[in-house]
Amino acid sequence: MSALPRLLTAVALVLGLAIAPAAASAQAPPPDITDAAFLAAAAQANRFEIITGDLASKRGKHRVVRRLGRQFEEHHTMALADGAKVAAKLGIPVPGGVNAEQAAAIDKLRDLRGRRFDRAWLKAQLVAHEQAVVLHQRAALNGDTVDVRTLAVLALPVVSVHLGELLAVTR
Repeated sequence: MSALPRLLTAVALVLGLAIAPAAASAQAPPPDITDAAFLAAAAQANRFEIITGDLASKRGKHRVVRRLGRQFEEHHTMALADGAKVAAKLGIPVPGGVNAEQAAAIDKLRDLRGRRFDRAWLKAQLVAHEQAVVLHQRAALNGDTVDVRTLAVLALPVVSVHLGELLAVTR
């Protein structure tokens, strides 16, 4: 299957996964999230993707892991910059670094090589991107300001495509 049909299939799958829970719980909207909480969590998630993407591009055994690592590093570097602009505009300080759970995952990945690295990296990426889709959905629907809602809406397709690519690789 060529890249475009595979990508379109992945996007359709992710959108179906994203819509299904919302349809099932149509009465329960996503919980509110403050702009500060979203910007902090998104920045940490982007830093995690940048660091682990770099690791994958250098340590991945399989070509697809190295390619996804480079892609995630590039996309999340842009997303981090976009989030920093919005945070600065709104006067919201964003913490540096990653959270403790992300730091532990990074440390684990740094100790692995070859196929073991690839498996652990893909698993960590699936979890991270599932969380990122939910985070961006929450901010898109319930962010305090138009700037944050717009940031979340514009980032959601990228994160969803990443999740779709990961699902396609791991199934």
